[in-house]
Amino acid sequence: MDIVCYAFENKNKELEAPFLEYLEKYALEPKDSEKKTDQKVKRLMNIKAHLQHLVDNKGKYDLPPLAQKYRDRNVGILKIKEADGLVRIAFYTKQANTIVLLDAFDKPKLYEKNKKLKVDKRIEKFLDQAEAFLSDYLENNHTIPLKL
Repeated sequence: MDIVCYAFENKNKELEAPFLEYLEKYALEPKDSEKKTDQKVKRLMNIKAHLQHLVDNKGKYDLPPLAQKYRDRNVGILKIKEADGLVRIAFYTKQANTIVLLDAFDKPKLYEKNKKLKVDKRIEKFLDQAEAFLSDYLENNHTIPLKL
């Protein structure tokens, strides 16, 4: 099973991948402390392990509690716990042989008082964007391979 990242052409006719842009926050930088570097590596390895689990299960949408098809949406959501929050990765499984990673989103672990509605709206906006990416992918089929 292949795993790829959805991509779109920008104004300069270059491919951009929202999921890969999300991963840039884990890029190691010379100014990072040893602790910061260890955290970034640990979080990347955690994401990699969850993606591998998704691949091992042939991109199934129903893998509670790690993956599910979100309500009436056409995309699956991979759920990953992090120390200070939750990572949500929107994906689409194409004919049980390719997983397309559409985008990723950091969701607060616990709702703060009076913030639930605001967070729910951010989630809905993220899912709307993921479905727009899926529509564009189905029309243009632009991807960038992801190596696990």
